[in-house]
Amino acid sequence: MSRLATVGVLAGAILAFPALADQAETKGGLKITSDDGNFSAELGGRIHFDTYLFDGDIEDPVSTTEFRRARITLEGEAYTWEYKLEQDFAAGSTLAGFREVWIGHEFWGGSIKIGQFKPPRAMEELTSSNEILMLERPFTTATGIYDGRQFQQGIGWNNHWGCYTAGVMAFNLRNAETPRNEGVGTAARFTWAPINNDLSTIHFGISYSYEDANRNSEPLEADADYAGRRGPSQLIALTPGDEEFFFGEFGDEDFFLGRQGGSVGVADLELAGSWGPLYAQMEYAYGNYDGDYYVSEQVFEDFFDAPPTFDCDPDFGCFIGDQDVRAWYIQGSWLITGEHKPYNSKKGVFKSAKPNSPWGAWELTARYESFKNDDISHLKADSWIVGVNYYHNPKVRFMFNYRFGDDDFTGDGTNQFGIRAQMSW
Repeated sequence: MSRLATVGVLAGAILAFPALADQAETKGGLKITSDDGNFSAELGGRIHFDTYLFDGDIEDPVSTTEFRRARITLEGEAYTWEYKLEQDFAAGSTLAGFREVWIGHEFWGGSIKIGQFKPPRAMEELTSSNEILMLERPFTTATGIYDGRQFQQGIGWNNHWGCYTAGVMAFNLRNAETPRNEGVGTAARFTWAPINNDLSTIHFGISYSYEDANRNSEPLEADADYAGRRGPSQLIALTPGDEEFFFGEFGDEDFFLGRQGGSVGVADLELAGSWGPLYAQMEYAYGNYDGDYYVSEQVFEDFFDAPPTFDCDPDFGCFIGDQDVRAWYIQGSWLITGEHKPYNSKKGVFKSAKPNSPWGAWELTARYESFKNDDISHLKADSWIVGVNYYHNPKVRFMFNYRFGDDDFTGDGTNQFGIRAQMSW
């Protein structure tokens, strides 16, 4: 039996269990609560089906379709403990598909989680994929500066007080699909919304993340998908992690010489606001990636897709030291049918608007984003995105994005037209 069928059967059994006094609810979803109130289970999910059409330049990516997300979510309570189990069947194997998998409990006025979930860093990173403004998140998230490190395993706490939120997490540098390792990290975020009413909201936020690659840790990278998903990407910064990239001895064409491991620290500032049908959001992230290693010119070009823009030592190769990187974006939207984008004060993020009429809601969107390595000349990528979102109803959305990509390092200017059909429940 397939994994999808197995999860469906188990979820159906939980929700349809014929205990005489159990209470089933169907308003806005499927939920069942036990007779004594000690157990509950709620079934949710999302389907995001994408189409990518590329206008190639130096690079020539393949235009295609794919299921960007296909998730089943089971969450609820067992006595006084919360739980959440989310599987993304579009991600491949069972472990690769694990998203949020945790148990939690009230603690010190807030809630504590143990398991796998997102560290509290970056506003757009913590916004649900059902609510993000564009098809993909900007460079200040796991689509860029936290590349490949969206979900981590550890323990975290979060709370909110009126117009404030706070969250902290200590974690291992792994998720369910990566090897066991001794890398560690921590992250914290604080937000403040001094104005928040039915017509307008002003949001400020700050976060900091620190990751230290110890034994068996995978490389810590920053990558810019400047032409969108499935298009070309530009490596912006690299801390090797504790594993051997190159097996050639010093003096071979392909070699690595220097200290492995390393750490990454990233500070992020947030500013966002909504005024009636208008919305604006921006973030600025500064990160430092440990370096102190040499690679051959061939290896440098293999990694960064272009020859080095600095002189390399004829004996030791190209030295890569500590790398300061800067990622920022500004984005906004106008709901031309008059709706208002609401604010989730518990999480410190904005949500999608709900249509005011049975004809749905229309939203015009735009974003500019940039990602740069200050220590390697011309190592920069940016993109412009313009788009339209159509909300057919509160659960179904269609998205259209045209992305103008620009890689200064290689000179590539590949563009992408993306379409998404989305349903969530």
